[in-house]
Amino acid sequence: MNKIAMKVNQAKLVNSLKYSFTNKTNVLSELMQNARRAKATQVVFEFAPETQILRVTDDGCGIDSIETLLTVAESGWDAEVMANEHPFGVGFLSALFACSHITVVSKSGSLCCATADILSFKPVTVKPVLDWDGVTVITLTGVELELERIDSILQNVARGFPIPVILNGKVLDRKHALDSGLAFMGSMQNRGRLRRFF
Repeated sequence: MNKIAMKVNQAKLVNSLKYSFTNKTNVLSELMQNARRAKATQVVFEFAPETQILRVTDDGCGIDSIETLLTVAESGWDAEVMANEHPFGVGFLSALFACSHITVVSKSGSLCCATADILSFKPVTVKPVLDWDGVTVITLTGVELELERIDSILQNVARGFPIPVILNGKVLDRKHALDSGLAFMGSMQNRGRLRRFF
C-alpha cells in the first residue's frame, strides 16, 4: 500500500491565479489596502496615460522583506493584521498581472524587473536601499488602463477609505469615511431603536 500526499505545481498555480485578477483595476484597491495596513497617513497615485506608468507611494511602515512580498501565500504583515484581517498573501500578484514591468523601493530593498520574470520564477535582483526616506514607491509600467477608469475606481473606493487617497495631485472625496465629520450613531442606540419596533 502506497501513501501519497498533496503536492502543488507552483508554476501552474500562479498561472491559474491570473484568472482571479482579470479585472486589471483590482491592483488599485489592493495597493490602497496595503498602504492602510502599513499605517500610512495617505496613499498617492500618479498615472501618466501617455506612458502607461502608474506610480503609487505611501508613507507607511515599509516592506520588511521583498522576498516575502514575492512569496505566494505569505503576507508579511504583523501579528495584529494577521489576527484581525487574515490576509491571503496574494494581493501583490494583482500588481504583477496588471503591468509588464515593476519597480518596488522600500526599506528592505529595491526591485526593478519585468513581471514575466517574476511570474516564471526567474531569480531577480534586489538591491539594498541604504538611506530609505520612509516612503514606499511602487511603479507599474505598461498599465493598460485609461485615466478616467482609474479615477472612477479610486473615487468609488475612496468614499469610505480611512486615509486620504490622492490621484494626480487631487485629494479624492471620502464622504463616508469615519473621519469625514458625519454623525455616528453608537450601537447601543441602534439596539434601543430596534427594541421599540419588535
